Amino acid sequence: MRSNKRCNDRWGAACQPRAEGWPDACLRAVSWALLASLLVGCQSEVPYFRPNLVEIEIEQDASEPVTEDQQRLINETMLALFGTPDRPANPFPEDAQAADAQSPLRTFGFDVEKLKVSAGPAYRDAEGNQHGLYRLHCAHCHGVTGGGDGPTAAFLNPYPRDYRQGVFKYKSTFGAAKPTHEDLKRVLVNGVSGTSMPSFRLLPDNEIEALIEYVRYLSARGETEIKLIEYMAAEGEMPGSISEIAGGFPLPVDDEGVAEEEPEEENVVASVMYQWKAAPVSVIHPVSSPVDFSDPESTAMAESIARGEKLFYSKNLQCNSCHGDSAQGDGQRDKYTVWFKWREDLGTNNDDQAEINRVVHQFMDVGALKPRTIYPRNLRLGVYRGGRRPIDLYRRIYSGINGGPMPAQGTVTGIAGDEVPDSEAGGSVRREQIWDVVSYVLSLPYEPLSQGPPQRQGSKYTPR
Repeated sequence: MRSNKRCNDRWGAACQPRAEGWPDACLRAVSWALLASLLVGCQSEVPYFRPNLVEIEIEQDASEPVTEDQQRLINETMLALFGTPDRPANPFPEDAQAADAQSPLRTFGFDVEKLKVSAGPAYRDAEGNQHGLYRLHCAHCHGVTGGGDGPTAAFLNPYPRDYRQGVFKYKSTFGAAKPTHEDLKRVLVNGVSGTSMPSFRLLPDNEIEALIEYVRYLSARGETEIKLIEYMAAEGEMPGSISEIAGGFPLPVDDEGVAEEEPEEENVVASVMYQWKAAPVSVIHPVSSPVDFSDPESTAMAESIARGEKLFYSKNLQCNSCHGDSAQGDGQRDKYTVWFKWREDLGTNNDDQAEINRVVHQFMDVGALKPRTIYPRNLRLGVYRGGRRPIDLYRRIYSGINGGPMPAQGTVTGIAGDEVPDSEAGGSVRREQIWDVVSYVLSLPYEPLSQGPPQRQGSKYTPR
């Protein structure tokens, strides 16, 4: 374990970045700049990145407290690495040395020019170009810090996404892998059906691209902060100097631009950015479909729907255990997402309702939204938040929903599609059968409810 004793001495020599990093003046100014931003942020409209007090409270509740001095050190480190909402690329523009320095964000692989367009207050320049895109379009729901806690968040159901966990639900990649650039763009362009997330299809493409970059920035920033909090709680010190925490850039990549080797755990920022770089290798490529979804009236489609219906209620999948016997989302409704993991843990370990209420208010006092359980999708409505294309539904079933209780039915081995035989792919069912479940799910909005739950219609259905 690296010692961080010298780093606690107000950015001593051991904490200074290498020559290609940030100037000494930046690091000496960090504490004062952070303090000023916090004080001003409490009394005016000047925005600042709020510390993740909920995550700190999680550690406190687990009897791994983070002291105020340790919190301050984390905040100072975050400021040096990621800047401020108004100046993400360079938090110290008044310093001549800092103005000429290489932006740490550029070192991390971000497009700094795109970040500058999305960051800061909303205005149009003399040429009519829009600036402050995130604050104009997103902050009122997702919050300036990206915590899903903007001023309108409490009134929305579901809550807006909290980017800080680095967890995204609707994507083409398997399991916990990050979304691809195309995944984020699809969400921005299409919106999320059944939620308050609108489509931004009418924005110019350059503005959409700038917002995608800013979402990645907020997510990487938030996940870095959480990892530092967890590390500090577990070890009582930081993973190392600022240069070591960032360490490992530029990441070595292959001919396709995919990161080749994961950095050390102590290189927190590099580890986070590696996950984003590696996302394309986790894209789920389905096996060939046995049916033509462009011909929903075909005999082959009717047979696929019948097979999918059996699978939906089978012991292997048990989709009805959550979505309900009538597929109206009326099965279990007591699960929480990863964004309320503290509430999930509390409910598991404590049946005292008074104690539960006390801890819920304890977390709400530090910024948590009131916890809500997640309802499974009512499949009769034909509203699919991750997209309604057959391939979208295939990926939801194959990979599950990251951060939510919907489990994966496939494995990482089988994401290569037809290149991997079923004998090696694993999973709860053969991958071709997932297409049958997709066929059935897409048919549900058109199936009369008067038919009744299939379990009551004969022995061809496997009882739960």
